[in-house]
Formats: sequence, C-alpha cells, structure tokens
Amino acid sequence: MAAYINRTIGFGDSLVTPRSPLSDEQISSPLQVFGQAKKQINKIFVDVQDYVADASERMIDVNKLCPDVINENELKSMLDYRSKVKGICEVLTRDHMKVAFFGRTSNGKSTVVNAMLGEKVLPSGIGHTTNCFLQVEGSQTGEAYLVTEGSNEKQNVESVTHLAHALNYEKQLNEKELVHVYWPKDKCSLLRDDVALVDSPGVDVTPHLDDWIDAHCIDADVFVLVANAESTLMVTEKNFFHKVSTKLSKPNIFILNNRWDASANEPEFLDQVRKQHMERATDFLVKELKVCTPEEAVSRVFFISAKEVLQARVKERSGFPLNSGALADGFGARYLEFEDFERKFEECISKSAIKTKFLNHSQQGKHLVKEMLKIMETIHNRSQEQTHLKMCQKKEFQEKLNFIEQQLISITNQMKMKIHQMVDDVEDKVSKALNDEIRRLSVLVDEFNLPFHPEALVLNVYKKELHSHVEAGLGSNLRARLSTALAMNIDQSQREMIDKMSTLLPEDKRNINVTNPKREPFEVLYRLHCDNLCGDFHEQLEFKFSWGLSKLVTRVSSLANWSRNQSRVLIVNIFGCF
Repeated sequence: MAAYINRTIGFGDSLVTPRSPLSDEQISSPLQVFGQAKKQINKIFVDVQDYVADASERMIDVNKLCPDVINENELKSMLDYRSKVKGICEVLTRDHMKVAFFGRTSNGKSTVVNAMLGEKVLPSGIGHTTNCFLQVEGSQTGEAYLVTEGSNEKQNVESVTHLAHALNYEKQLNEKELVHVYWPKDKCSLLRDDVALVDSPGVDVTPHLDDWIDAHCIDADVFVLVANAESTLMVTEKNFFHKVSTKLSKPNIFILNNRWDASANEPEFLDQVRKQHMERATDFLVKELKVCTPEEAVSRVFFISAKEVLQARVKERSGFPLNSGALADGFGARYLEFEDFERKFEECISKSAIKTKFLNHSQQGKHLVKEMLKIMETIHNRSQEQTHLKMCQKKEFQEKLNFIEQQLISITNQMKMKIHQMVDDVEDKVSKALNDEIRRLSVLVDEFNLPFHPEALVLNVYKKELHSHVEAGLGSNLRARLSTALAMNIDQSQREMIDKMSTLLPEDKRNINVTNPKREPFEVLYRLHCDNLCGDFHEQLEFKFSWGLSKLVTRVSSLANWSRNQSRVLIVNIFGCF
C-alpha cells in the first residue's frame, strides 16, 4: 500500500501520475488521480479485510480445538484488527477531497463556491449571509437535497436559503452547525471527482474559532482564504489561520483576492495594488505561517472576481456567450486567472488528499498487517515448537510402548514357564500323595461298615456307596496334605506376576494398590471318579472249596466271619487297579 502511495504522489510540488488503467488522454483532471488511488487502495483493503476475516475464523476454530496454541489475547487482537480494517474500509468508501473556504463577512466565500459549481446553490449577496457551515458534495442518486446535522431527513435543496441565510428572522441553526448539501454530480466535475466544498460563516462573527477548527477543519485537505481585494488582510483572518497552522502541519492554503474587478475603475494603480497584495500575502504564507517557500507562494495567490465568473457561467449554461453582458474591463484576464486557480487548486487538493488520507490509511494498513504478521508468526513458531514437542513425545511413547511390549512378552514367557513348573510340581505332589493314600486304602475300607449282601441290586448300591466313601476319604486326605501348599504356591506366583507388571507402570503410578481379581477363597478340588476308574471291574462272588477234611474244617471254622471277609475281597479286587 505504501509503495502504491509513493508511486501516486510526489512529496515536492509536482504530482506524479500513477500507472493506472486510464491513459493520459483519459485523465483529463488531476482530481481523477485521487479517484484511481481511491479505487486501488479500496481494493487493497478489501483484500486485507478478507485475509483478516479468514485468519480470524481459522484462529477461532483452532482456539476451540487447541487453546494452548492460540491464547485469548492473540485471538482478541486479531478480532480487533478485523474491526479496524472494516472501519478503514468504511471510511475509504466515504473519503473525499475536502476544501474549506474561510474569510471575513461579505468577502464572497459563497460566491466563490457557487462560481466553482457553476450555479447559484448557496445563499450569497451583500451583508452577512451564510449563518452556518455548508458542505456541498456529490449526490449518489442524482437528486438535489440537503440533510441537517443530527438528522437523516432529506429536505428540498431550495430550503438552503431558509436554513442557512443569516438574514432569516427564524434562525434555526447556529454558526457551528453543519448542513450537508447534496448536488447532482453531473452538474459539476468537482463533485463528480469526490470533492466536497465547505462554506463557512465569517471568521469575524464568532470567537469560537477553536471549535470551528476541531469540528470542521481538521480533515480539510485545502484551505481557501477569500480576501477582499479592495482592502488588505485583516488580523482576524490571520489569527484564524495561525490557529489552523498550530493544529495542522503545514496546511495547504490558497489566497483569493476577490472583487478584483474593482481594479478596472483605477487602471493606473492596478500593478501597484497587485504587487502590494502579493507581497503581503506572500509574507503571510512564508514568514508568518511558514507553510511554503516564496516560489510556492506565487502559485498560491490569485486575483479574481467570483461574481463575474458566476454570472458568466450561469449565462453560458443558459446558452449565452461567456463574455456577454455588462462586464468590467479585463474580465477575460480575471476569468483566466480564476481557471488557473481552479487548475492549481485541483492539483494541490488531489496531492494533499492522497497524502493526508490514503497515506495515513496505508500506514495504518501496514501497521495492522505487521502486527497481524507478528501474531501469525508467533502462533506459527509456537505450533512448530509444539509439533516438535509432540513428535518427540510420540517417539518417546513409541519407544516406551516397544519396551513394554518386549517386557510383556518376556514376563508372559516367564509366567508360562512358571505355570508349567507349577503344573509339574502339582502333578508330582498329587501323584506321590495319591500313591501313599492308595497304600492306605485298607484303613478306608475298615471304616466302611455298610452291610454286604450278594444280591445284584443290593450289590450295586453297595459298590456305589463304597466308591463315594473311598473318593471322599481320599479327597479329604489329599486336601489335608496338599491344599495349603498349593494355595500358597499359587498366591506367591500371583504376587510375583503383579510385581513384575508393576515395574512396567510409570513411577508416579506404582504406588497404586494392585489387588487380585475378585474371587471366592481359593480351594483345591480333587475329583477321583472312582466309579469310572472301576467301571470295567466285574466281581466274582461264587463260593468254591475243596472237600478235603482240612479245608472243610477251616471253612466251617471261619463260616461266622464269611460275610466280612467276602466284602474285603470285593474291595481289594475293586481297588487293585490303584
């Protein structure tokens, strides 16, 4: 933006025409340079506004997801920048070149404005006429209307005289208030090129000069002092511009010695009076205000007759020749000097407006872009740092995960070996204990006292009860001998597993109380299934004996114990498989 401004304006006296789509033939007025610059800077700020809006939306989204990447202050700053850029864009669309006309009462300020417009728009005439500030600018709708300060109501432009004329008995406005007069752009090239002309009450009618300057002059690009060529510069006129120069750095001031047509009555003093006015005006601009050099001052002082120019232009619009009517001698020279003033005025106001408005906006835009760039770079660097940190953490976690996986595999293998050892140990212990108990089966058999009967149905019941008795007895003995040792071995193995797994946890998590899974108290169950083990056993209970005498005596003598012995034979035969 600054580069464009530097290409658009010169910081000396001359205006450098920018490279724009318009050719040299198309740019018929220096004021069009302002219009082209306005379009260009508007386009730049629209792009900046889109960029800031897009960046703000993305930052809002990132802030919701990752508040540690974009903090609230950065987000707030970006939203503020978006609001500022929007405000600049709105101002740019309203920006126009502004020229303020000042002078003593009845010096012809309103007549000068009307002459530049080519029509009698503002109230003018003898005496104190303009009662308030009147700003004439181009109408966007092509209609002529006015709007008073603090109101949006469009009024008929004919009421300008009623509102602003100081001779009106019903004074509705004071000298500080501003009335916007909108005049069709196609009627005046100045208005078409975004120039606003501000007419003011006389500087000698109120002591509130500071209020005037602050309210209506701070943003003016050019000031035109309309003096009376029949007198000289007055102290009140000088004091006003001294106050302006204290508030603005080297304001652009033109001095119009109006009513120069009076010099036609005394042609013998024409050159002397002109030289006197030029010397005093030059001293005022160069030595007192110090706003320009002596060479520049010569191009800032003019001798005109605004009334003649207005009359001539009004007649010309009505179809009459430019120099028709009763005009004083030398009108042609005065008219050319008025046109020379308009030409130099257009060059000055265009250059000044670009400096005061666009250069300031471009500097603000550059500052905003730089600040936004700082924020975006800070966020970018922070995101890069966090990305690097996350990558390092990811790598560290991946290494830890690989280590834990390896440790889990190692611990799993160790636990499998431990389980195999436990199984082998249990098998050894159970086998040894079971062998010992089988050798003591006679004790269990002696404890079984169910009556025996060889009938098949009773025998099956007897065998079933015998199996149950032996299995319960063996199980009870095995529990007594093995359960405690096996339970202690299993608990020890579980604690060992827990200790090994705890070493894989982070140090700050190792103090967690790790408990065994919730379960019933540990109990070793022994299921021998004696009925299945003896399923293929078939008892033989037939009574056989020899008829020898000795055998007969023996069998008779033991007849009383036959039933008991028979049951023992059955038990021994059943459990012989053990």
